[in-house]
Amino acid sequence: MEIFAIDCDEVALKDLSKQLPKAQFHYFVGDLAKEENLASFVAWIKQEAHFIDGLIHDAAIDRGGLLNQASYQDFMQTLQVNVGAAYYLVLHLQSIFHSEMSIILFSSTRNHQSMPNNETYVSSKGAILSLTHALANSLRTKARVNAISPGWIETAPFQFPKKEVALSDTDHAQQLVGRVGEPDDIYQLVDFLLDSQKSGFITGQEIVIDGGMSKQMIYHDEFGWRYNQN
Repeated sequence: MEIFAIDCDEVALKDLSKQLPKAQFHYFVGDLAKEENLASFVAWIKQEAHFIDGLIHDAAIDRGGLLNQASYQDFMQTLQVNVGAAYYLVLHLQSIFHSEMSIILFSSTRNHQSMPNNETYVSSKGAILSLTHALANSLRTKARVNAISPGWIETAPFQFPKKEVALSDTDHAQQLVGRVGEPDDIYQLVDFLLDSQKSGFITGQEIVIDGGMSKQMIYHDEFGWRYNQN
């Protein structure tokens, strides 16, 4: 398996490459908000690969929202990285799509539920859903396009620099499945969607993977839930 990745943090990319010993991991250092970086990344892929059979866009930044006075520039930069880069890569790489091409775009359960000061992030993740079904229609018979919307996936072991996170019993118990999500949960779903033999009849869809958290009706003082205004 060959993987071509782009990120603005070279140290983190090198660390990630060590965690993927079975893959031929190639990385490109660049800012997804800058078209010139995306253009160079695309040109590099076309030079190195005759075709690609999978494209995964999971880049995301969060600039907050009204409560921290996120600027118009903050808002637009978030859209550029979280959504625009995905469109750019599909647009300019479609000429080397394999016949069993699968595109996976990462949204979030935040596209349906919000918290205060979350406008930049949730707007971009909502846009990913629209982009998913639009691309699925435009690329009909050429590529399948689906969106994954994760809930709480504890990625601390894969962060760089490493972070220590102590999860409580309550963190796990609040999930319908009794635990917080793990990166392997996402990997298994991605592996399924990339495999045309297993998921060849699925396109244009949002797949929520959140341990059932978003399916709970939560009101103050019911089932142990308490609203804290602070």
